[in-house]
Amino acid sequence: MLGSRTGPRSKRGDRDFINAVVWRVKTGVQWRDLPERFGHWKADYNRFHLWTKTGRWEAIFKALRLDVDELGSLADASVVRAHQDATGGKGGIRSNALGRSRGGFSTKVHAVTTTGGMPLHVALTPGQQHESSMTEELLVHAEGAAFIADTGYDADRIRANVQKLRMKPVIHSNLSRKRALPLDRTLYRLHYRVECFFHDLKRFRAVATRYGKTATSYLAALHVASMLLWLR
Repeated sequence: MLGSRTGPRSKRGDRDFINAVVWRVKTGVQWRDLPERFGHWKADYNRFHLWTKTGRWEAIFKALRLDVDELGSLADASVVRAHQDATGGKGGIRSNALGRSRGGFSTKVHAVTTTGGMPLHVALTPGQQHESSMTEELLVHAEGAAFIADTGYDADRIRANVQKLRMKPVIHSNLSRKRALPLDRTLYRLHYRVECFFHDLKRFRAVATRYGKTATSYLAALHVASMLLWLR
């Protein structure tokens, strides 16, 4: 049993509920503004958060990919502006992955993708947190022969951790290095595809601007968007 129901009981099945969630992630509207064809908004809202708590959205997203990319994985991060209504979540701003970067009040989305730019894992931090701080988590979900990333990930500890996984670090050397390290430029040319992933991800309005007060609800929106990218 996943948990007790709250709010009006939905008379519709899973398809209408998932369509409601997809429509909201695409449009970015408030739950109260869901069209009546999706049923009572409160029932959809409660069920969405129930599936979020039980990890169903992430499980569906992860289940949609069947093949392993033997070539390697791409890593990067992107800042997302947070709406003023995103404040007030339980636990405070920082615990809900909110902070202030050059772009203002924001969240940073970290991702590891296939070399084709398809999402393998997404994670959140406050907007000002450096992308390299999440490398260890991304590496858990990386696959293939190479780990491809830009200068933000150029650190000796990161290169060492990549090699421990028997992967080849294809990381552009930071200008602060006295001597640039060897770079497989053929593989590094694939890095633009993770940037294409973020471009596609931000076509979903509930992703392009963060409205969710909690990190878990916004992360669920990312999982739904990532799920739809796999289904595209």
